[in-house]
Amino acid sequence: MFSVLVALGVFVGLAASAPPAAAGDYGKCSFASDCHAGVVCNSGKCADSAGSSCAFASDCGSGGAKCNSGKCSTAPDGTCNFDSECGGGKCSSSHCTH
Repeated sequence: MFSVLVALGVFVGLAASAPPAAAGDYGKCSFASDCHAGVVCNSGKCADSAGSSCAFASDCGSGGAKCNSGKCSTAPDGTCNFDSECGGGKCSSSHCTH
């Protein structure tokens, strides 16, 4: 039990000392957990970030985003057709806005 508490303490200490990610850093990933909820990590980029790609709508998260021509509708370089594809935002001039 003591070794589990020590390991937990070390983990918490390391996590607390990690540099915070700036909002502009979003998109680079090693794991899906580095991305927005439900979004996959493809070739080091979150599927809903600029320059990344998707194969299925499920790659784009659970917010209703669609995978259109290999891009998530919620990605900065993606396109949308309906507000429902924008995860709570609006589809304006074929791009999601929040």
